[in-house]
Amino acid sequence: MEMETVKHDEPQLSLMHPVCCAVLLFSLNVTFSWGWIVFTDVTQEAGISFWHINGATGKHLIPETIGSGCAFFDYDKDGWLDIYLVNGGTFDRSGAPNVLYHNNGDGTFTDVTQQAGVGDWGFGAGVCVGDYNGDDFEDLYVCNYNRNVLYHNNGDGTFTDVTQQAGVAEPRWSVSSAFFDADNDGDLDLYVANYLRYSQGRDSCVLNGLSVYCGPENFAPEKDALYQNNGDGTFTDISEQAGITIAGRGLGVICGDYDDDGDTDVFVANDISPNFLYRNRGHGTFEEVGFIVGVALSEDGKLGNGMGIDLADFDNDGGLDLIVTNFQDRVNTLYHNDRDGFFTDVSYASGTGIPSVPLLAWGCKLVDLDNDGWRDVFIVNGHVHDNIEQLSDVGKYAQPKLVFRNHQGISFMDVSAQSGKVISVPQVSRGAAFGDYDNDGDIDVVVNNLHARATLLRNEGGHERGWVRVVVLPPAMSVGARVWIETPDSLRQIAEISTGGSYASHSDTRLLFGIGKAKSARLWVEWRDGSRSEEIETSTRQTLIFHHATTQTSEPQD
Repeated sequence: MEMETVKHDEPQLSLMHPVCCAVLLFSLNVTFSWGWIVFTDVTQEAGISFWHINGATGKHLIPETIGSGCAFFDYDKDGWLDIYLVNGGTFDRSGAPNVLYHNNGDGTFTDVTQQAGVGDWGFGAGVCVGDYNGDDFEDLYVCNYNRNVLYHNNGDGTFTDVTQQAGVAEPRWSVSSAFFDADNDGDLDLYVANYLRYSQGRDSCVLNGLSVYCGPENFAPEKDALYQNNGDGTFTDISEQAGITIAGRGLGVICGDYDDDGDTDVFVANDISPNFLYRNRGHGTFEEVGFIVGVALSEDGKLGNGMGIDLADFDNDGGLDLIVTNFQDRVNTLYHNDRDGFFTDVSYASGTGIPSVPLLAWGCKLVDLDNDGWRDVFIVNGHVHDNIEQLSDVGKYAQPKLVFRNHQGISFMDVSAQSGKVISVPQVSRGAAFGDYDNDGDIDVVVNNLHARATLLRNEGGHERGWVRVVVLPPAMSVGARVWIETPDSLRQIAEISTGGSYASHSDTRLLFGIGKAKSARLWVEWRDGSRSEEIETSTRQTLIFHHATTQTSEPQD
């Protein structure tokens, strides 16, 4: 059943007026019958048997709680998204390899880890994907507790560990990372978000007579790292000279041009530290402006436990907005880009804040799940304390997911209960990646769960509305490119291609635009070098391929 839609020529209330929005939310709850799509758990039938190991020994050591991320990416360029799942491990590196699943193109996957050579045995946390050497095949960077790993994609279905020669081992405890062009020189640099200065000997805490996991505030924050791509397969750590100098317990990172000045900025979600916004000054130097622009804290000045992060335009006004997921009792924070250099916290006004209070949130995305042209919100949750039920009357260790439907950028409605049984099933989730793995025209989700089997969620209804898929090539040039799309009903959307994001994860860099009932659309690409593609008119259910100066159109897909 489809939702009744408000005509575009009707007046729209602003998120900047919380009272108006509160009244509107009440009205929507009473008046509208919301149609929605459903997610189905297809993990078993897809052949995904990955089990995450967190190394728990009963000692309650912090690295056991962090969990791991995952990635959707097409490593062999066959047009189907493959899945990479990062494992945890044990402190002696004896237990849990990462896994690469090849998409067979028929709804099933095959474990190709061994032949591909990407089964790192480190105590894993995060992953990001990017073509760092410009050979048109996407490479893998894996964040670990201690030494990280860079896998070069050989283009023949195999990878080579080039960490040492590339100079990106990063011995500190890393959780998330992102490839992006920091200095606009045409190749991808690497940002690594590091967590804290951990000492196992100091990691012992007791609460109410129970052994518990210590809080991150018991350990000093760690500095992040920025690696400049030298253009010859190697990188140089330029953190200090670039201005990446503040320690902050980083858990999530995403890059994007929030201020529309033509260079890429860096957002970092920090745990018990203010969030960072490193504004790019140009030429790859940065200034931390999180407090100044309004994203360091919540609207009431509270410090958060930033876990996951995403940057996208939820109200279709052309500005990239920000979401940061947080700890139980701290709402997930939705920051609206006011397009004047500042952000406004609209968590409560938007309707996304209150439902998140009892949950501890991790992976997230601002993503159009029903193809109506407006970005919804998907969040996975799970506590850090495995004995939380003994410590609190509110918290649960395994927790349901949250799904919010976007009502034309005005407000969000919690539709978790209407989104399928799998959404309500409690899990201890961490990383989440988003992409159309079955190429049917809607966004699916893969979730990495702590010390449990991963979950593959198939979107069962989003493709019923119109959509256009956009592939921007070559991969090394696509990151940071912006795609604009307009439909005859005056719906205008923007998306900027990025790597990393969510929590310790990487989502499909192919862009899928929902266009609702529209039968056609007009779109173009703005490249990070300042050039712009020609405008293309297309019908619905098509895939367009933009290759810097040329565009190809695939056959319509049913």
